[in-house]
This record gives sequence, structure tokens and C-alpha cells, in this order.
Amino acid sequence: MGFGEGMGRPWDEDDLCAVCPAQVHDPGRFDIVDGPTAGGRYDASTGYRRDLVSGVPVCIHPGKIGFRPGRYASAGERWPDLVELGPDPGPMPQDPASLARWMTARVRHAGADEAETVLADAEREAARSFPADIVVAALRAALAGL
Repeated sequence: MGFGEGMGRPWDEDDLCAVCPAQVHDPGRFDIVDGPTAGGRYDASTGYRRDLVSGVPVCIHPGKIGFRPGRYASAGERWPDLVELGPDPGPMPQDPASLARWMTARVRHAGADEAETVLADAEREAARSFPADIVVAALRAALAGL
């Protein structure tokens, strides 16, 4: 049984563009890129955007489909696990005692596969407001929580 056959797809089709390949393809059967690219065009014969070289269907709105960009069909990247993301952590706290919780929440909201990038961004942001020892302690606590 395919992913979309009887199981439902892991996105809300009402949130997608009418010409999104996710309207007709299951997870892993198309790529997701962050916005239009020169190598992709809408194909009127299929009703969705395709990569001009490979012919693989391409979604250009990762935010609408709810999954990170990836070359799932063209390069065989593994489709992201279907996990519940934590709540949006909001802005960085001003209280140093809350910094580790905030960093941990940022990673959980973004997904563990993006931990390195998310923590690097959080570290840079925190370093502008807190001493290095506070930032390092918060990073350690956030990493321990993964």
C-alpha cells in the first residue's frame, strides 16, 4: 500500500499550492527545494513543477508542506521522520537561567536533524547578550537533552 493509499498523506493538502506535486505524489516521490530555481519549471502536461534535467517533480514551498528541503526522489535522501515538533520557543529569554531551556526548545522545534545549525545560530544570538560561560553551559545542557 502506498503512503497516500488509505493512510492519508502527512501534510494538509488544503495548505499546498494547487500545482504542488504533493497533491498527487506520496512522500519521497518528489524533491522539496526552498523557492523557485532556474533548473525547475512548471510542466503543464503533468500539472506541477519539474526539474528540467532529471524530470523529477519538485515542491518549492517547504513551509507549506511542512518538511525540510531535500532531494528525496532525485538523490534518494531519506524522507524526514514524521515526528511532532515541539512548540515554537519564541524569542531568546533575558534570564540566563532560562537560556538552556530555550536552546533545547529551539532544537526540538526545528527537528534533531537540524540541531547543529540551530544551536550555532542560538549560540551566536546568546553570545551577544550573555557571558561565554553562561552560553557554553546552556549549549551543554541543550546537547544533553537531545
